[in-house]
Amino acid sequence: MHMEVTSKSSDKAIIIYVDGDLTTNSSPEVEAEIKDILEGAATNVIINVERVNFIASTGLRIILALGKRLSGDDLKLIVCSMNASTKSVFEMSGFTKLFPAFETEEEALESL
Repeated sequence: MHMEVTSKSSDKAIIIYVDGDLTTNSSPEVEAEIKDILEGAATNVIINVERVNFIASTGLRIILALGKRLSGDDLKLIVCSMNASTKSVFEMSGFTKLFPAFETEEEALESL
């Protein structure tokens, strides 16, 4: 199964792109890659999930843990570019109440 995590930095945040499904099997790899990307960084994080069609509970756990870590440093975790499937999972799990969600990456950046 294809899974790739990439990132880019802006003056307001690090934007993390997840390409592939966040399954029980792929989640540990994704979590490790996100930790590597954020190593030593103290900045807001935007997770772009445009290319994620499925999120298992282990994927939600990664997002929750990251959000808690950032909020402890008065930083924000924002999710953007959700498709209908991903948005449904976020809404059912209550994550849209925990983390700001925006339709586009540009809107997410503008919110900071």
